[in-house]
Amino acid sequence: MIKMKLSYDCAEHGGKALEVYKANPLKHALVLMDMSMPVMDGFEATAKIREVETERRLPRCMIVALTGVTSADAIERAQACGVDRYFTKPIRMKALGELWKEITGPAVADATGGSMADDRFRA
Repeated sequence: MIKMKLSYDCAEHGGKALEVYKANPLKHALVLMDMSMPVMDGFEATAKIREVETERRLPRCMIVALTGVTSADAIERAQACGVDRYFTKPIRMKALGELWKEITGPAVADATGGSMADDRFRA
């Protein structure tokens, strides 16, 4: 995110990620979720974020799983809890740039050099 000049919030574990999201959900159009975190893993945190969206009638943010696990079971579990995309580590900057363009639209991403043009698109 630093290389792309994007502002972001960081959480040490899934419980903190949920807390940060719940405090200001419209600020997070994209969530990069490590699926193997302590306290609360990314699977549970993702499911709870989806519950918050439903309860508060919020627009769905894009949640991208970041993991070293490539098994079919892990991918199915991620999809079942609400993950939109599944990236294996290490993630390439080009892939993140393409994802950002998909969310913001090419004109916004290109015009800002990848930086934040609208606070709703904080990652």
